[in-house]
Amino acid sequence: MSPTPETASALHAQALADLEAGRPLETLKAWQSLLQQDSAAVHRHLQAAAATLQTDPVASITRQAIQLAHGLLVHTPTETEVHQLGRLLQSWGDVALPEVPSRALQLLERAWSCGHNDRLDQQLADLHARLGYGSGAHWLAEPKDPPEPWPIVPCQASGCLDCQSLPPPEDPPLYLHAIPNGRIWVQRHRNVWGHSHGVAVINQNSRFEQNLCRHYPWPWPGCRHQETFGPLSLQMLQAAEASLPKAQVVDSPVLAVAELSGEMFFHWQLELLPRLGRVWGEALKRWPNLRVWHNGGDKSYVRDGLERLGIDRSRLLATSDHLWASTLIVPGFASSFGKPSSANLAWLERFWDLPNPSEATRTTTAKGNTRLWFGRSGALHRAVIGEQRWSTQLRAPFMKQSSIPEQQAQVMEVDLVIAPHGAAMANLLAAPAGKEVIELVNPAYQPPYFDGLIDRRQLRHQKLEAGTTPMPLQEWLYAGPLAFPIDLGDDASPAAEALASL
Repeated sequence: MSPTPETASALHAQALADLEAGRPLETLKAWQSLLQQDSAAVHRHLQAAAATLQTDPVASITRQAIQLAHGLLVHTPTETEVHQLGRLLQSWGDVALPEVPSRALQLLERAWSCGHNDRLDQQLADLHARLGYGSGAHWLAEPKDPPEPWPIVPCQASGCLDCQSLPPPEDPPLYLHAIPNGRIWVQRHRNVWGHSHGVAVINQNSRFEQNLCRHYPWPWPGCRHQETFGPLSLQMLQAAEASLPKAQVVDSPVLAVAELSGEMFFHWQLELLPRLGRVWGEALKRWPNLRVWHNGGDKSYVRDGLERLGIDRSRLLATSDHLWASTLIVPGFASSFGKPSSANLAWLERFWDLPNPSEATRTTTAKGNTRLWFGRSGALHRAVIGEQRWSTQLRAPFMKQSSIPEQQAQVMEVDLVIAPHGAAMANLLAAPAGKEVIELVNPAYQPPYFDGLIDRRQLRHQKLEAGTTPMPLQEWLYAGPLAFPIDLGDDASPAAEALASL
């Protein structure tokens, strides 16, 4: 029998307190109790994690976590499991260390509670110095001098739930900035994922153009600390500049467009592509020999969008993270972080030949399929546990992976879309007004990335929570809430109950 949420939360909090107080064996005993009481959910999560090991970039860490969980399910923890936990937490600390030192410090201090080693001692000493904590860890090791800087942010930025709920701001104006002898570069995550972590534009005087720069963490629009994040981002970009690759030099005009995480479908389709497309015609008239540089990668959906714009490969510059151009043309940001602007959405509707929301009607016969499921088979983040069973039971076939117009056509033909939270929801741009969308989320991760799109298309929308991820697994099976699975295996969750009623 699963523990009540209140009981589980209290036991988990005590387990973390014991770990931080140097009692890791007591921690493991508490976590063992939680895992055994919720063993059905635990096994579902472990099976889902094991299914993606071949493509998981942190598979070695995932294997450690699976091994520890299986051990705790069957026997009383010993010093062997304490050692396993310490090694596992240090591995996650290594992943967090380059980008999120505050989380790394938490993980590494908990690892030290399980037993320390020379490398762990050095990491903690360096972190204390980096975060400005004084000489607290100097007795462990002599920190590097000077420490890598890390400005302290004033709030949780994109993790702030209060800011997520703020109404969308007015659309920002979209201007073209022509910078002679300008540079643009992206800073990559230094972890295994390597996505664009920062975007910098620098003018001919070697000064950052602050209104064209962004760096994670970046706040939601309306955050009361908004003005603070700009200077903080510049500090982090300035610190990263020394490690840049040599610039690609182009002695001609270049239209350069980069977004945070621009390699991901959501950011490409709803932010980068419309930002590029809205200025392309004007820029081409002013600079007929214009070249194009972007950080969206070279996936098929990127190529489809560029070809539809009329940008062939002869105009595209080779992929690079650092560019210098004799004339650098950069459009301003066309939307606020995480909330695509209405102007972007309107442009995309025209670009993909989609009717306005109020004019949208079903243009083809549904052929008996009135439901569609945005499948996430093989997804490394937010795998949907039990989705094949529910898809079959509800006669909601998975959307066929194909070109953007073909995917949009599938959306236009159905009455109900079942959408586990993820990038495929960008295809709701084609949904006719009044159609129903059931968005499935993990309770710990449900950002409002698609709310503006859903409102614009006048869709009937429900956001339903799947099962909660077992708390011990939250600590050491996943990099963070963004990766927690959407668990439909427990019929008692709000999401599963709603699906059963369809």
